[in-house]
Amino acid sequence: MQAQFLNTSIDVSASLLPGAASAIIFDCDGLLADTEDLWLRAVAACANERGTTLTDLAGFRGGAIDDVAAQLVTILAAAGLPTLSVNKLEVSLSEEFQSLIAQEATAMPGAVALVSELASRFPVAVASNSPRALLDQILERIGVRDLITCSVARDEVSAGKPAPELYVAALRKLHELDPLVTAETAVAFEDSAVGALAAMSAGLLVVGVNADPKVVLNCHVRHTTLLEEELVDWARILEREKPAQVGPYTLVGGSFDAATSTLTVQCQYPAEQTARVQVYAQSDCLWNELPAGLPVASASVPNNRESLSIDLAHLPDGTYRFLLVTDGLVPEWNGRTGEFTVRTTVPVAQSAAPQTAAPATFTPESPEQGVTAMTWNLWFGGCHSNDGHAKQVAYLRESSHSIVALQESFGDHGRRLAAAMGWNIAQQGHDTAVISPYPLSLHQTETDPFATCATVFTPTGAVTVWSAHLWHSDYGPYTADDARIPARYTLASRGERRRTGELAKILSEQGRLEREGVVSAQDSILIMGDFNVPSHLDWKPGHRANTVEWPTSRMLEVAGYADAFRVVHPNVGVAPGHTWSPIIPSDEEPRDRIDFIFSRGARALAAYTVAGEAESEAPPKRRIGENRQVGLGASVLGHHLENAWPTDHAAVVARLHWN
Repeated sequence: MQAQFLNTSIDVSASLLPGAASAIIFDCDGLLADTEDLWLRAVAACANERGTTLTDLAGFRGGAIDDVAAQLVTILAAAGLPTLSVNKLEVSLSEEFQSLIAQEATAMPGAVALVSELASRFPVAVASNSPRALLDQILERIGVRDLITCSVARDEVSAGKPAPELYVAALRKLHELDPLVTAETAVAFEDSAVGALAAMSAGLLVVGVNADPKVVLNCHVRHTTLLEEELVDWARILEREKPAQVGPYTLVGGSFDAATSTLTVQCQYPAEQTARVQVYAQSDCLWNELPAGLPVASASVPNNRESLSIDLAHLPDGTYRFLLVTDGLVPEWNGRTGEFTVRTTVPVAQSAAPQTAAPATFTPESPEQGVTAMTWNLWFGGCHSNDGHAKQVAYLRESSHSIVALQESFGDHGRRLAAAMGWNIAQQGHDTAVISPYPLSLHQTETDPFATCATVFTPTGAVTVWSAHLWHSDYGPYTADDARIPARYTLASRGERRRTGELAKILSEQGRLEREGVVSAQDSILIMGDFNVPSHLDWKPGHRANTVEWPTSRMLEVAGYADAFRVVHPNVGVAPGHTWSPIIPSDEEPRDRIDFIFSRGARALAAYTVAGEAESEAPPKRRIGENRQVGLGASVLGHHLENAWPTDHAAVVARLHWN
């Protein structure tokens, strides 16, 4: 999480149909093509041919052909009737359905006109639970095949709706054609409950179209037909999404060589900006401010981004911080900073970078003890706390964690921490990393910069570990805690949908790694990190102003992952487990649990928060050096520099046993 501070302004009278979009993705059966009744007739006919009559066909609406075939096999077996294999029933269903399509399929009212209008200005895709042969036949029959930019069929992905795979694949295809297409800027049209859930789980804004009030659609906007005046007018005036104006990306890292009194710094920043590295006494560097006094040293940064060396032989003993200053400002809350210590009395051999400390001793855990995992947002690498790196090392040396997922590593901070501990590191991108005393293997995934995946080879077996840092803007509790604001407005925000889309990509990439044999499907899996969104388990009736089915935690639950903290502490009232934020006053930021350890194939033996306001079964608080205690009593934002806990998040720890 990156602090945003409370803001609950929202117009609940405004339509949730967006004014701009990058792409449109349609369902097919029942949405574009009037085939739902044909499909149910095909299902009923297959059941009748095998000696049974289906009295309730609603449960088959929108279902993928392989799932429906499996349901029929179960029904026939329960009735004591002869059964075919699922594959043979799929063939029978497909043949029956194709025959009906060829004779009777028509477009839904308004479908061709709506697709034509949108396809004239936007890339348009179809994501369908039908297999490829059926999908092509339907699109051709109703006259929209040539209008579609691309399509994805059920037999081209690992899981059909309600899983998000079809929409993730459609977004991937569209993004390859137009980089502006993302989950948070695309719109999906769905008519079925399973389809709407799939689109929501992929992070899209979902327009539900169904005239039957008995059908519950998990969507942001609902209409009865594609002919409704609001939809027709919206399609005419909808604008193309413009490229996002991303703020200047800056990054700075460096090291101090005490033997030569030389600070070496390497920076990345927009070439059109003027930049300088300025060195200050650490005590002068306060929260979110450029120090008022003059720097003790400074130098211009070359535009070619070569390393910059600054001679600091004149500095007295003390701790210093260097800042990258662009156009007179410190970018992103002093976030790209580094610190170093000058001690002339320390022998040269001991005065280099902090990594030279002796590696921590590590005793492997026994199978009975389980493996202890931790997720830890470092808060811009630890730069917002005096001696942040030293405090990180001190905490890990006094703890017994053996798998640590890091967020906000910001370049080399995770590597410095791993080196100081004598541990291994897997890192993809500048933000997330996994560190461990056990051997690691990094896996390249399509989740840079928000997630890193690695296999950790523990003495009790290999485990796939994800460190995730989902998008930070549009923090949901700002609006969801207001009973006047319906939850759908919160869930429709771009930030919320971006987080959902990022998690959908993680789950999709995990499936790919398993299919390609990169990781074993039998290995335990940990998905840990700063999700920047609460859990649906914590927002049940009676706990907050609204009941909110936060999609990320719900998706993981459906996919078979368990929330370690909530498994151990099921009572939200007794153990809220808040991780955001122990150093920001509650009247400025609502408290919530947004850091998680989710596991599949593992059992949580214990779980607790570190530095939370209400720690649950945590080890006794300890002092680190001469600083404040970890946890309760830490100074709030603005007076936090000497806190022993060098971050604005509480961490989550779980002791896990592989099944």
